[in-house]
This record gives sequence, structure tokens and C-alpha cells, in this order.
Amino acid sequence: MGDTREFYYEPDENEELSTEVVTAIARAHDEDVIDQEWIISDDINTNALDGLFQERNLKMTLRFEADSTTATIIADRDGNPVIKIESHR
Repeated sequence: MGDTREFYYEPDENEELSTEVVTAIARAHDEDVIDQEWIISDDINTNALDGLFQERNLKMTLRFEADSTTATIIADRDGNPVIKIESHR
């Protein structure tokens, strides 16, 4: 396994969180969102993911493996999600 690199991404509050996770993973891999082969819905229920942080008042952390990464979504002190991507490529 190669080196692990960490990336942080603050989602746009006007976008669905699942869309922002796809964008964060693509950026971590230096790929264009449209060109990447990974499809989020193969690994994650996007409706559930979008709903978890929708109210922006939960204090929680969610971690999952996807497309050679560990994706961690952390609610900051205001309840806004911050995406951390650990790329294992």
C-alpha cells in the first residue's frame, strides 16, 4: 500500500453532502468529478448521507471506506460538516 495523504474539504452548504463527498474524493485523487469511475451510490445510501447533516445541528462523526480512501465527515462546533479524505493511492 502506498502513502496515505490527507485532504480537508469544506462543503458548500447549497450542495447535497453526497455531491460534496464525490467532489472531495475526486480532488484528493487529482481527478475530474465527471471522469472518475467510482459511483457513490454503489457504496453509500446517498439519501441517508444527505439527511444526516441536513439540520446542521448534529454533533457527530461518520467514517466510511470508498474508492481507495477513508472518508470522514465531522460536524464542526456549529454542526456544519467538514470532509476529511485520506487517500490510499
